[in-house]
Amino acid sequence: TTTSEGQKSQAPAGTAAASNDTALVRFINADAEGKDMDLWSGGVRTFSNVAYKMITPYMPLPGHEGQFKLRETGGAKDLAAALRQIYPGRHYTLVALPLENHSSRLAVASDNLGALEPGQARVRLINATTDVDDLDLYIIGTKTRLQHGIDASMVTSFTDVDPGMLEIRPQNKPAPLQLSNLKV
Repeated sequence: TTTSEGQKSQAPAGTAAASNDTALVRFINADAEGKDMDLWSGGVRTFSNVAYKMITPYMPLPGHEGQFKLRETGGAKDLAAALRQIYPGRHYTLVALPLENHSSRLAVASDNLGALEPGQARVRLINATTDVDDLDLYIIGTKTRLQHGIDASMVTSFTDVDPGMLEIRPQNKPAPLQLSNLKV
């Protein structure tokens, strides 16, 4: 994978993590409020000073029922929290998302990093808006819908697709220019 800074990163193998009784977790700050964020797990700061639009590499964490907390960098107040069982050997993405009232939501998504069929790509839609519901993911220029009805501050599971151009459309409407021609 490529990080938000253009650096290459490879997810550690799930089998290696499982043998160490750890899960692999990464963090995305998709909260457009622009605050740098810290992510805490079990009372320990796991990721620090994560800027808006930044994606961290995967980090091993003990497999357990995890209490994750989101804080502004250096802050003591929890902006959001999520309780989620994380299993050894699996990969997870935690996402800081904005809410309408200038608060934050912490979404936890399980990552399917299993083998792909040759010639396939894997995509996920993260709706980091606060007020745009029912987004759909389409193969560009077609009526082939890949994902449907993604509401504000939501994260989808992965969908395997043929490589090509995709676009995000509000339900039953044409795609705005900045959401079309997304190459996968």
